[in-house]
Amino acid sequence: MHSAARYYDLLAWLLTLGRERAFRERLLQLVHLEPGESVLDVGCGTGTLAIAAKRRVGAEGTVHGIDASPEMIARAKRKAKKAGIEVVFHTGLVEALPFPDAHFDAVVSTLMLHHLPRPVRQQCAREMRRVIKPGGRVLAVDFATPAREGQGLLARFHRHGHLALRDIVELLSEADLRVVETGSVGVSDLQFAVATAPSLRDGDRQDRQSHAFRSLDPLPAPRWILPLLGIALVAGHRLVLGVASPRPALSAVVVLGAAGLLAITHLWLAGVVHTLVRRRSRSGEG
Repeated sequence: MHSAARYYDLLAWLLTLGRERAFRERLLQLVHLEPGESVLDVGCGTGTLAIAAKRRVGAEGTVHGIDASPEMIARAKRKAKKAGIEVVFHTGLVEALPFPDAHFDAVVSTLMLHHLPRPVRQQCAREMRRVIKPGGRVLAVDFATPAREGQGLLARFHRHGHLALRDIVELLSEADLRVVETGSVGVSDLQFAVATAPSLRDGDRQDRQSHAFRSLDPLPAPRWILPLLGIALVAGHRLVLGVASPRPALSAVVVLGAAGLLAITHLWLAGVVHTLVRRRSRSGEG
């Protein structure tokens, strides 16, 4: 992704089906940002979350973002300037954060930890602990480990890495952070863990293995998704018929193959529609 920073935002839009703004706001709700706080986005990418965090903390708050990719940081700076939002972006290593001890009220890391080898990941967690203030919060979000391999066609396009939730909890705990909440983000297979740095007022050591777990409701599907699926279905029919119609002497094998392709497409679209309708009904019941 470092060499394709220009496509990063488009990919994020596609993965969230155009719900990236709602997705980012949900993440910031998890870390409970308040006006006037200082925030660090570790592995900030093109800066979307950092810019959203700045809107939350307001003029009195400060937000920094750091990423190892100069291309990502350059794009993040352009986006912040265009939005008229003051965020300080740095090119640097997450395992050697260029900030003083106990400097931030909140540190966030989204979809970044799985990129790191285990020793670097551990050093990154220790660095996040170092720069967080006593009582500050840390949010880590990443892709969950799939329950099973070979989950069909979509699994073959699933090329990102994964990180088991228990490994995230262990990682933060080993860095002297107390995990207080974990769960599912409600978008794709994303999971989260929220931890706090020990406060100076903490008189007794709390159980680091005990924390709340909750699964957030799926984000509502965009209204345009069903019409788009209909258009895709019509386009698929036209494509298959366009290939077959100029060739009336096609063999029975080719005809059956085209019919099978259409049948698979129908079944896949029916499954997508069923999932969307079920999610909407669940959100309506909630």
